Amino acid sequence: MPEENFPFKKDRTEDERDIRAAWAIGFSRAAEISNVGLQFVLPVLAGWWLDQKLETGILCLCVGLVLGMVLSLLTLLHLVKRINEKK
Repeated sequence: MPEENFPFKKDRTEDERDIRAAWAIGFSRAAEISNVGLQFVLPVLAGWWLDQKLETGILCLCVGLVLGMVLSLLTLLHLVKRINEKK
């Protein structure tokens, strides 16, 4: 399928409309937002699991917490930047 006919391309000009159904746009936005939550939670859970296996106290948990915070913050900043560029 040629790129110009593909309705889900990421870069649209101002006069191009999103031709997806409203529910598809909603699911897409919900997936982006839930991605932020998963990026925060999964490194913490991985750190807790590693602490249990390696018996390191809470060292890996703290590293996972910091990593999850950084990942989710960067993703949120990217989402906000993309929203501001559309306006």
